[in-house]
Amino acid sequence: MTAQRILICVHDFSRGGTERIAIGLAADWAQAGRDVTILCGNVEGGLRDTVRDNVKVVPLEPPIRRGLFSRWRLARAMGKHLASLKPDVIFLPGNFHSFLANGLRASLPSAVIALKISNPPVPKGAPFGVAIFRHVTGAVDGFAAMNCGLARELKAMLPGRNIVALHDPVFVAPRAPVPRRDSRWRILWIGRLERQKDPHLALEVMAAMAAPAHLTMLGEGALRESLQQRISAVNFGGSVTLTGYEPEIESHLANADALLITSRYEGGPAVAVEALAQGVPVVSTDCSFLLHDLIACPEAGRVVTSREPGALATALLEVCAAPRAPEKLRALTTPFEAQVCAGAYLDWLDGLVRHG
Repeated sequence: MTAQRILICVHDFSRGGTERIAIGLAADWAQAGRDVTILCGNVEGGLRDTVRDNVKVVPLEPPIRRGLFSRWRLARAMGKHLASLKPDVIFLPGNFHSFLANGLRASLPSAVIALKISNPPVPKGAPFGVAIFRHVTGAVDGFAAMNCGLARELKAMLPGRNIVALHDPVFVAPRAPVPRRDSRWRILWIGRLERQKDPHLALEVMAAMAAPAHLTMLGEGALRESLQQRISAVNFGGSVTLTGYEPEIESHLANADALLITSRYEGGPAVAVEALAQGVPVVSTDCSFLLHDLIACPEAGRVVTSREPGALATALLEVCAAPRAPEKLRALTTPFEAQVCAGAYLDWLDGLVRHG
């Protein structure tokens, strides 16, 4: 018995890592001969066109957009489709979608529900956070954590539950590095312009740099206007560029001397893996268990335990000035190859169905 019919439930096609990875896994699972359907609240967000033809998309009618309590409404509406779709397993691609689990189980009691943990399950200091997480994930049959550190955290929180560590795949085609045109170091930042990613810290790091550098920031979000105001107020002299969302990051990585990550917390930042696959070192805040395993040699970059801008700036300068070792960095990303990760997920989903 296998997970032949896989249903992926998403709210929409927002340009986030969770949705992008889910779409990539869907294509690989369909390529492996599985019947894959994405059931969505609406088709907005910008990533709908990236879904391969071998994956079916079923949008709700009328559409449900993100908002207060929208995930509970989404679960009820999606539940009405389960009998006709007849999934062997329902895959929820991230923490944000964990709130669908109990509602989907109520609509189809026989459903096997798998949840990918894409971020730390409980924010630090959140009152009753563990109890709330246990409640909303009560119907989940299996949890896939993005790294071993997250898996350990989950096992302590949910003793006796089915918990595994599975890597997210990397979807990046390496390109030859672009030679620098001037003496400035080229720093790249990629992410949603939201509080979790702390893009304002990236600006503070640039202000603390003791050598000429240029920061390119890819992404959109609620903090764009405040970032633009900060850039204008400080007068960075053209050393910061807000590019907006870019569907293709390979050319930007090829043009970078280092990737800067300033997140407060992450499950496992896919951009770090994508940078190393391109041969670009990473300097990051201590925001994810994965980074300690991934940045396994000095050439790969630094995980900086302090969020002080000067400490991050110093690390950036050290990494940029060091000799590049692209082949050594690419070797670190071998466990994240797309087909390897997709196959590991299928093995896990098949096991859940067999023992469900």
